[in-house]
Amino acid sequence: MKKSLLYIAAAITGAVALASCGDDFVTPPMVVPTATIEANTSILDLKTEYWATDRNYVRTIGLTADGEHTVIKGRVVSSDETGNIYKSVIIYDGSAALNLAINAYDLYQTYQFGQEVVIDVTDLKIGGYNGLMQLGGEGTYNNAPSMTFVDSELFAEHAQVNGLANPLLVDTIPAQIPEVMTAKTSTEGLILWQSRLVRFENVRWDAPGKPYADGSSSTNRYIIDQSGNQLLVRNSAYASFKNELLPQGYGNVTGILSYYGSDWQLMLIDADGCQGFEESDEPDQPVNPGDQGDGTEASPLSVEQVIAMNPTDTQNAVASAVWVKGFIVGSMPTGGASTTLSGTSFGLEDAATTNMVIASSADVKDASQCIGIQLPVSMRDALALANKPENLGKEVMLKGDVMKYCGGPGLKNLTDYRLDGKGPDVPDTGDAIFSETFANESLGGFTIENIDLPAGLDAVWKGSKSYGAVATAFISATKVDMASDSRLVSPVIDLGSASAPTLAFEHAVNFFTDIATARQQAVVEARVEGGEWETLEGVAYPNELGWSFVPSGNISLQKYSGKKIQIAFHYVSTAAKAGTWEVKNVIIK
Repeated sequence: MKKSLLYIAAAITGAVALASCGDDFVTPPMVVPTATIEANTSILDLKTEYWATDRNYVRTIGLTADGEHTVIKGRVVSSDETGNIYKSVIIYDGSAALNLAINAYDLYQTYQFGQEVVIDVTDLKIGGYNGLMQLGGEGTYNNAPSMTFVDSELFAEHAQVNGLANPLLVDTIPAQIPEVMTAKTSTEGLILWQSRLVRFENVRWDAPGKPYADGSSSTNRYIIDQSGNQLLVRNSAYASFKNELLPQGYGNVTGILSYYGSDWQLMLIDADGCQGFEESDEPDQPVNPGDQGDGTEASPLSVEQVIAMNPTDTQNAVASAVWVKGFIVGSMPTGGASTTLSGTSFGLEDAATTNMVIASSADVKDASQCIGIQLPVSMRDALALANKPENLGKEVMLKGDVMKYCGGPGLKNLTDYRLDGKGPDVPDTGDAIFSETFANESLGGFTIENIDLPAGLDAVWKGSKSYGAVATAFISATKVDMASDSRLVSPVIDLGSASAPTLAFEHAVNFFTDIATARQQAVVEARVEGGEWETLEGVAYPNELGWSFVPSGNISLQKYSGKKIQIAFHYVSTAAKAGTWEVKNVIIK
């Protein structure tokens, strides 16, 4: 960053010198833009007034307490010229910094690094995008109102540049990793530090000799201070410097302190944000390159790749439905005050049934080199060390979502696995009266009965290879929730002489308002052939929303003994919220 600023400053000085000595030329006068509006609110005051604890929300900025338009100003401390910062301009006024999300490219040409911008923010939107406060437009994130990019022409109507760009007036705030980590634990700290241009001194890279970004994927790298504290640095696959190699040794790193989920993400403006590192005539060599998979079954992700993703959210995945390969090295004991990855028991002592821990090799004993695995009920008998101690040290492949789990990187919502070359056992249907797995994207013998199918939605129920029968009235293309009412109805089932028949299945519920709502909008029904539908009691639901399948328990069908019946999975949604219900492995015995 220092090199970049000095270069720009020198260019400005040189241009003035050339103009002053050209006595034989007529130089056109320089046009200096001047704003016609004045700031009456600091960025700190604006962020404080409109801050909310929700990660995703949208609010409209109103007038000041005096009935005046709300106007802020700040100096541009960012640039999207290299492509590492995307459709954003960050301004700082000495009190705080603010991310301006603008739907345009090459913003650095209009809002130049070091140039002051004055903005009448009245009637514009401000709020959170997965934890980052920004000024922008209104959109959605996981079906909920969230910030997105504002139309560039609309923003231009509210913003005026004031004066020429002067990089020497840009403030770069020295920071320490423990300091910013502490700051994120309080509202005041988040407001103060989010989006600042900061400099971390005397730090090293976690992977010297590796490129800033790998291949076509944005890549998480880390800077580490001399005490071992780490901070994530997010490098875009579209950055012009992506193929440059991370430097060796200790030096200073400068960038924008952005935020995503529940953790910081440092965003470099350019590679010159790295200063003072060791120089060597020897080519840099990547450190511990490890296996690099793409997340498919044929090329699973390594444990190191999952760790590098640095998931910080326990609900929102950084990668979904990916395969990961590793060795089972232990589990996280349950039943105490806490269950954490750092408290991993390597071996069989205090072996858990609900989770396990895997690493890149069977002899790893360092929790920082491991990831935690949340085991669904359906896989615990086959995988959990408490049930299968012989699994210790075995290689395993797992398919699930990369999320934060038990205080560290992990895999949740498992849908498949391979152990000793085998996958999940097919449910025992030997003595079943009726069974349906909903495998291979098929609804089997079930039919759809639409009570209310909204226009624009071709079906509520669909078959999924991985998730069984799936019901949702959320239209992902337009991110719109629709009101609907639809049953997935079984064929006629003859209970014959069954004296105590039971129904069982596995299901997952997510994106409903809450679990209580899911119990009302995702219900199981039965009827005698040709009769009226009745809601079945005793269905077990998950304790929380998510993608983990749980068993329904054995639901009594005794009142239908000896009769021909049908069962139905009845899904309802509203225009305010459309949840998702996944059902598989239906068995009647």
